[in-house]
Amino acid sequence: MPYVPGANTHGVVHVDDVFHSPNVYANFVPIALWQDPAGNDAFTMAAITGPHFATDAATIEVDGEEDEVVVTKNQQAIVAAGTVTQAELNAGNGAATTATNVSTTPGTPAAGDVSGTATVGGVVDDTLLYTSPSGALYYVKTVTKQPGVVFPYDVATLAVPNGTTVQDVCDNLGLLVKNCFDPIKIQYPKAFMTCSFRNGKPGGTSQHPKGMACDIQFNGTSKAEYFNIAKWIRDTSGIAYDQLLLEYKTTGTGNPWIHISFNKAGNRGQVFTFMNDKNCKGPGVVGLYDLSNS
Repeated sequence: MPYVPGANTHGVVHVDDVFHSPNVYANFVPIALWQDPAGNDAFTMAAITGPHFATDAATIEVDGEEDEVVVTKNQQAIVAAGTVTQAELNAGNGAATTATNVSTTPGTPAAGDVSGTATVGGVVDDTLLYTSPSGALYYVKTVTKQPGVVFPYDVATLAVPNGTTVQDVCDNLGLLVKNCFDPIKIQYPKAFMTCSFRNGKPGGTSQHPKGMACDIQFNGTSKAEYFNIAKWIRDTSGIAYDQLLLEYKTTGTGNPWIHISFNKAGNRGQVFTFMNDKNCKGPGVVGLYDLSNS
């Protein structure tokens, strides 16, 4: 379905569907939602109308892949702005010392399937990225906007400002879906992306602005189950990844998520656990820690 770019707010170009889709957003406010056959509509509606959405929307840019000095600076800024409180951040301190479960087995680097390239059409959102063995079709719009994507970003207008190209972003998104997200979705049908491609920051190291990473949540899944899902992803030979991050927060909704990335130039197979956007055991420490009791 065709889109036209809307207002640019804090680097996020919002979109309006100009044809027959019943799903329209304006400044993160839902005017209507698609009837998502995967059942993510209810979760998305709850997320974007909940009392914590403004906090989550503001803090998602504090990217846990960045250097911890940068994360600390960003967190100080959002505390000063009143987006989160220092007490909320402090609630996560020391969480790793009381982890319910621990698994320090390292990940295994794998090349994955790097074949194929996206055929980008006149409407970038309508570009087909991947056809799943399950029959599911993945388009740019379905992994960067709606349904289910709580934090939408526009590839057509943000790729070049991010220092890349629309073609490269689409190719990266296709490989990310093929090697990472779709196998997870087949195993866990309740999986959905809260975001994939997003706005970049000067000097940032995040893989999101290149379309190489996505954040995944699981509808109706307990916090404790995220640890088991992360272990399954790490230990499944058919999933190739560059970084696998099990992430927890004591701010916003407090819901955990799994960050996963794919790099066609080579994957490191890194596995970390983060709390409030920082490695819970210190920079570079490998392992999965169940922090669901924090």
